[in-house]
Amino acid sequence: MDLVKSSLTYDLQTLNELVASLNQAVDVRAMLPLVLPRLVALVGLQTGWILLQEPAGSGPPGGPGGGFVLAAHHQLPPALLDEAAWQPECDCQRLFRPGQLTPVLEVLECSRLAGANGEPQFHASLPLRSGERLLGILNVAGPERANFDARTLALLANVASQMGAALERARLYELVQEQRIPEQRALLDFTNQLLSRRDLPAMLDFLVTEVRRLLNMDACAVLLQDRDDPGFLHFVAASGWFQDPVAARRRVPAGDASGSGRAMQTQQPLVHLNAHALNTLPWTREWLVAEQFFSAAIVPLVAEGQSIGSLVVDSRQPRQLTADEVRFLQVMANQAAIALETARLHQEELHQQRLAEELTVGRQIQLSMLPPACPLVPGWDFCAHYDAARQVGGDFYDFYRAPGRGRHNLPSLGILVADVADKGVPAALFMALSCTILRHIALTVSEPAEALALANDFILNDSRTDLFLTAFYGVLDTETGQFVYASAGHNPPLLYRAAQDDVVRLHAAGIALGVVAGVHLEEGSILLQPGDCLVLYTDGVTEAMDSQLNEFGVQRLADVLLTAGRAAAGAAETLDQVLAAVRAHNEGLPPWDDMTLLVVRRAPAGASPNPLIALTSKSE
Repeated sequence: MDLVKSSLTYDLQTLNELVASLNQAVDVRAMLPLVLPRLVALVGLQTGWILLQEPAGSGPPGGPGGGFVLAAHHQLPPALLDEAAWQPECDCQRLFRPGQLTPVLEVLECSRLAGANGEPQFHASLPLRSGERLLGILNVAGPERANFDARTLALLANVASQMGAALERARLYELVQEQRIPEQRALLDFTNQLLSRRDLPAMLDFLVTEVRRLLNMDACAVLLQDRDDPGFLHFVAASGWFQDPVAARRRVPAGDASGSGRAMQTQQPLVHLNAHALNTLPWTREWLVAEQFFSAAIVPLVAEGQSIGSLVVDSRQPRQLTADEVRFLQVMANQAAIALETARLHQEELHQQRLAEELTVGRQIQLSMLPPACPLVPGWDFCAHYDAARQVGGDFYDFYRAPGRGRHNLPSLGILVADVADKGVPAALFMALSCTILRHIALTVSEPAEALALANDFILNDSRTDLFLTAFYGVLDTETGQFVYASAGHNPPLLYRAAQDDVVRLHAAGIALGVVAGVHLEEGSILLQPGDCLVLYTDGVTEAMDSQLNEFGVQRLADVLLTAGRAAAGAAETLDQVLAAVRAHNEGLPPWDDMTLLVVRRAPAGASPNPLIALTSKSE
């Protein structure tokens, strides 16, 4: 978990440094060759290049097709450093022709790189844009399509959005510099201050206050689409309103019935001298009348090509924003959308870190419910292994001091393996309930079938979910070797019979616990002879799959047990051989299900007995 947290922190820190470099630069194009190598390294790829679109009639003759120039590159093959090598038009340029601009990230096979390197190459192409205007294309390449996982594409999309906004800001910077308008410095300060805020409420408050001030408007508000209520936009921040719309929990439709909805859907700004004309619903018109708004402008908040809400400015006097003011407002909205999305990702990261920490504690609690060690009983050898597919799981095993004692006052030994029909947190909570119930009953009821049936009724009475579990419970007389058992729909254990040199299954009819009341379970009995070895397991062992989706299976488990039994392997050695075979089969793939193994071996005749250590119950 510390490694995961460290990786996430490094990603976020590097991403913030790249963003700061872009937004603090006056000459953004000169900064691109410096930012690109760090971006390529951050996502763990090899090659990158940035194409910028030149205005019609500009750019060097014979440059890259489609009006693009190669503005930055990192580790491109020498053959591609010649501008002529980029003709004719690339697939990525055709992908982003006017009218075809799409927010979907594309991973393409690059024929130019493949021709230069002599082997297949793939690259992700991301548009650098401002609104619907394409400014350039960011390409990052690697040898495999699998190099572009969700983390890589998310980081690339975030940086591409930042690059597009920075390029538009630089263009506006040049424009206002030519017109000698002081907003260029205000825009740079606004961007830096906005992106420096990680607390979402503080960011929103700064946004509405600063936008209102910079444009000299009477009021400003931010509306965001609620993920749980996508049909509406909710006021999340406001400045200059007579009645706070956030406190009043106001919302507007996310469709044509509201100006904010239309701006968000079309991703185009709306400017109107009559603010009332932007909203057709009577109840929203009442707000505007009460607020005395006369003129309004609404621009969409767009992050990574997706509309997330709108930014609204209002005036209580007749005022028509100029085209430059609208562009200025749109650039601020673009920066705001990126900052809001970055803040959201930051909050999600913190949430995931807190969840990981809580799951780590949950795993420690769950492991504490398992036996701290296997029992040591003269003439017997026990070993167990538990591995959750996630941080917490639904498998468990236990040993109990079962009721009844033999001639030498040795306790009978209760042995349990169980599997909740789910994974993760729900299974872990249900496992805790079931484990407690079974432990209590096993200490008072001597017959395995009766104990499981009684546990079933308690589980049905206490549980409020549709989860259920399978279980195998047996009671071992450690003096005679008699093993009485019952199964609640669980995988039949495998028993290596040393005298017959064979492996058999311990079948017993029964239904899973927590499904129906009043179950009847079959009870079986078998005598474990010297040298016999019993393996209890959950389906995470036999259903472990390789890359071709072939299961490990019961037969492979039986083969391993047969080999270990013939070699007179101890319980720990047998368990290790099974685990090694399972891991070799699944080829290092992450486990699909929780996995539990419990091995019981009776020492061969004449073997030195273990020193007697009294068996104690954890419930005592």
